[in-house]
Amino acid sequence: GGATKLQVKAVPRESWPDGASLDEEQVKALHAASHGDVGFVLGWHELPSGLVVVRSWHGGLEAEGDVSLVLGDLRLPMARRCGWLYEALLEGASALPEDQRHYAVEVAKEGGTPQLLYDAFAHSAPLVSDAEVKQFHDGFSAKIGDVMGCHCAQLQGAYGLRFAVWAPKAQLVRVVGDFNGWDGRAHPMKRRCLGEDFTGIWELFVPFGTEKEAVPLGSRYMYRIKGYGGTDMDKIDPFGQRFEVPPSHATVVSGFNDDVGTDPFRWSDGAWMEERSKMRADDSFRRQPMAIYEVHLPSWRRTLEGELLGFRELAPLLLQHMQALHFNWIELLPIAHHPFDGSWGYQVTGHYAVYSSLGSPEDFKFFVDEMHNAGIGVIMDYVPAHFCKDSWGLVDYDGSATFEYEDPREGEHAEWGTRVFNFKTNEVRAFLLGAPLFWIEKYHVDGFRVDAVSAMLYRNFMREEGEWIPNEDGGDSNLEAVSLLRELTQRVNKLWPGVVMIAEESTSWSGVTRGMEEPNGLGFDFKWDLGWMNDTLSYLASPARERPGKHEKLTFRGLYMQHEKWVLPLSHDEVVSGKGSLVDKMSYLDHPDFFDKAQLLKALYGFQVGSPGRPLLFMGAEYAQGREWNYRQSLDWHEGEEELRSKVCTWVSDLIGTYVAHQPLHAGDDEPHGAEAVGLSRSFEWTEVDNREACTVAFMRTWRDELPVFVVCNFSPNTYNGYGFGLPYGGTWKVLLNSDDWRYGGRGCGPGNNTELETTPEGRYGWPACLKIDVPANSCLFLLGPKSPPTKPPEVTGAAEPSE
Repeated sequence: GGATKLQVKAVPRESWPDGASLDEEQVKALHAASHGDVGFVLGWHELPSGLVVVRSWHGGLEAEGDVSLVLGDLRLPMARRCGWLYEALLEGASALPEDQRHYAVEVAKEGGTPQLLYDAFAHSAPLVSDAEVKQFHDGFSAKIGDVMGCHCAQLQGAYGLRFAVWAPKAQLVRVVGDFNGWDGRAHPMKRRCLGEDFTGIWELFVPFGTEKEAVPLGSRYMYRIKGYGGTDMDKIDPFGQRFEVPPSHATVVSGFNDDVGTDPFRWSDGAWMEERSKMRADDSFRRQPMAIYEVHLPSWRRTLEGELLGFRELAPLLLQHMQALHFNWIELLPIAHHPFDGSWGYQVTGHYAVYSSLGSPEDFKFFVDEMHNAGIGVIMDYVPAHFCKDSWGLVDYDGSATFEYEDPREGEHAEWGTRVFNFKTNEVRAFLLGAPLFWIEKYHVDGFRVDAVSAMLYRNFMREEGEWIPNEDGGDSNLEAVSLLRELTQRVNKLWPGVVMIAEESTSWSGVTRGMEEPNGLGFDFKWDLGWMNDTLSYLASPARERPGKHEKLTFRGLYMQHEKWVLPLSHDEVVSGKGSLVDKMSYLDHPDFFDKAQLLKALYGFQVGSPGRPLLFMGAEYAQGREWNYRQSLDWHEGEEELRSKVCTWVSDLIGTYVAHQPLHAGDDEPHGAEAVGLSRSFEWTEVDNREACTVAFMRTWRDELPVFVVCNFSPNTYNGYGFGLPYGGTWKVLLNSDDWRYGGRGCGPGNNTELETTPEGRYGWPACLKIDVPANSCLFLLGPKSPPTKPPEVTGAAEPSE
């Protein structure tokens, strides 16, 4: 190879043929930062004559000087075409193989060491491979986060930044940033073509030197796009992995997830990850307890001065709190990057970036690793339904509708002031499908709660007549969004078994948690039961005297609970925007005092945890915070030190601990009515369902040969002494929990924790055994039954009347 290079010679400038030097029109376009196809004029190009012209474009070539082309061991003179542009015409260079064509430019310094410049156009080979382009165009690439965006890389001996961005209708795209003085002339990007066809992708490798330290990690950059209509716009990198702290918005060079970037984070959660995958393989994850603590990290806890705590500061505090409460899953309101705190993270600009106000990518990896090592799974909210309209973001990215639908009847969400992703465009689908896979791979995230699924499923969601377009069949479902969601759940399950997919879906769409064998099946693991939440809170907000007339709100769920697999949420949405706190909702039309509100709140939590479905509780509810949630400030932790509130927190801790410890309370959640095909009997059965006047319900939870758990809820302000409940199990029943116990700030009415009660054999309304209990007002009790085979009740069951 060296011998071949020695045959390469520079043609003297005076001997250059016509057309070898760049013409004036092209030069003007370069200096005006308006050249639309620099890949055809800059760098290494073979002329029809067999000569090779090398054109180097660099801001370091502004001044006149002695400039040489460095090609291996050769130093060949370059001719100045104008400021920034030097050229060399080479004889014998066309025979050089590709791997010997990389070059640098040396500028002689008077009386000093020559300066070596690295030319962004010296690298002629495509950066995005043909296969990667095809995957992107076909709508899915598992590693799209590593393909697109900005990445630290080493090419042909030089360390630098590899950029790739999709802007199909842009006239030209330039990288601007701290490393080039935000000068649009410095780094125009090359069109990535397949044959003669432009792929819509612009790419460029910007080298900085032969040492990794030369790469400007932490510097800011944007894409300066001359759009479809001719207007220049500075846009963020859609695949950027780090951003400035708001209100600034530039993308930041990360390197945290690149092979030649920063030193890789040392994970220590191998055992957790292995167990996660194993539990999916045998489907045992469905039999595990899943008590979810929902958290908005910026407002969970702050400094005394009101400043944000970062991922590293929050991790040990959250761990200690969650372990004390026995929660084993945390669900994070969106921590993908978002510019406006007031959106709570639901208007995302950086789908591949950690929220920079809380720390770096490595800081979030630390957070997840700590959670895993404590046995806590991490769910994050994912928002593929819509995006915000900040001019520097994704909106009209290339000067036209790029990521969104073009027609505002499809692409505009007026109620939220956002744009809707175009679920039909393959490149947008690749973007949306790639993001969760990126978070799973890079950050070890264990699950996603997909936000606003209803807005995706229905074209007329929150739209009046004339404001939406029917689908191709004339219906209101968004067929391409349905196919995207189905593909998302399938891809995650196949590539990362064990990762949990949860849908926030509020309509009657049938099949959210069913498989692909059903036409409407979306393949989610769980669905939020917003109907249960609305019915239950509506019932408990009513005056006590009106509750008998609304009893069906407590029991209606029994008719549909078998149809899907559920999470029972008491989430952030219920304690914001003027809705008040959970404790304030309790019988608020009766204007009760705080004690009675707290009593009813504890009963609500008992009803939630005892019912089939994974309980989810939003932060602050564990100690009955008085005011509604405010994203701008920390929770009112001082309230949790009050005696009654601290005892409410103790109730939550004991309740969740009981849920985790007793399999009947969680293992059969997905088969409340049983499943004959797999030999599962009922895991849930009403024993008291119709006594509307007493405002009581009672039910059994069972699982295989485990001791059964009996749950009693009294949502009345009345105490019922000697209330008789029918039971299928006779014998000794032990009180696990009584929400009116002194331990929980109650009055001490009814049997205390660990009290043993005996059934009587006379039966009750068809049940073979009867258990008489003093049931406190506004209370919930959990009792553990004897080890006895279940006795099948008769077909007709009635409700017990309260004892005289």
